[in-house]
Amino acid sequence: MTVQRPLGLGTHIFVPDADAAVEFYRAAFGATELIRHTLPDGRILFVELAFGPDKLLLSQEIPELDARAPASVGGSPVMLLLELDDVDTTFAGAIARGATVERPVAEMFWGERYGIVRDPFGHRWALCTRRELLAPDQVAERVPNQEAEIASWADARLESGD
Repeated sequence: MTVQRPLGLGTHIFVPDADAAVEFYRAAFGATELIRHTLPDGRILFVELAFGPDKLLLSQEIPELDARAPASVGGSPVMLLLELDDVDTTFAGAIARGATVERPVAEMFWGERYGIVRDPFGHRWALCTRRELLAPDQVAERVPNQEAEIASWADARLESGD
């Protein structure tokens, strides 16, 4: 009998160097490799990684399959969200391993400690730790002045060199 995956939404990313990416995600974010499939020429068709209960498929860039990494298409509009027990330690570890800061870790009005990094392969990661469990109306009461908030985010990106 074949065991089927549960139905739902999955994420599949493409990187120029799959082995380096697997090692980065293992060391920086605690990912565990579950499955690896390689093409006859040695390129990695896909690796399935576990991040806690969640899974991520990762493939080496293979242009003839239209599998392209962010640098090949001018960047990625997608951000991956990783919820953690300790965002500060993970954030610092990702930076030490080659990620760049897009938004430093800070307390956010929606009840999380939250920051954004770009990994060495061009993918953006929002890293967060829940600090408070807030109802939607509580979050709505805390929403700051939109212009000031957007300006502070832009200032943080400029200070980080992005």
